[in-house]
Amino acid sequence: MRPATLIPLIPPIAAITAIAVLALAACTPALNWRKVQPEGAQLSLMFPCKPEREERAQPGPTGAPVTLRTLSCKAQGGQYSLTWTDLGDAAATSVAMRRMHEGLARQLAPGASAPLGVRGIAVDPQAFQQVFQNRGGQPAQQVRQAVFSRDGRLYQLLMQSERADPAAWDVFVGSVELPA
Repeated sequence: MRPATLIPLIPPIAAITAIAVLALAACTPALNWRKVQPEGAQLSLMFPCKPEREERAQPGPTGAPVTLRTLSCKAQGGQYSLTWTDLGDAAATSVAMRRMHEGLARQLAPGASAPLGVRGIAVDPQAFQQVFQNRGGQPAQQVRQAVFSRDGRLYQLLMQSERADPAAWDVFVGSVELPA
């Protein structure tokens, strides 16, 4: 009878490292959702990545300058952004929401639209969400837009990506909360 050969019980270090890397990658979510309460926005929402903030002035509906504030980030091939401004006049927001829609419709082909319900605002016929796509002959791109307002403050959510991700959009837009 021959003595049994001992099979090494410890795999080589390279194999252990490869297994550990694969295990960590499997546990890392592609979208790392986090609750964000942007200063001055008077709302909270979920972003799938850590957003960066920027501000710029532009002419408002009356010609007087308004400050646009934006939070945005990129994750899993998409860009997510929230832009808001205080127009100072609740009556001016309906016209501004229509202009935001028309601006995108001039650049992209409008697709399906739907009413938008956001916790903390009354139903507004100008508040909506819509899908846009690049026109024929351009690289694939889909943009989802939601616009709404409250007390003279105007908000726009955008998600831009090469391919549709309705589940991510539903989390993004569905997470918006305005305080009572």
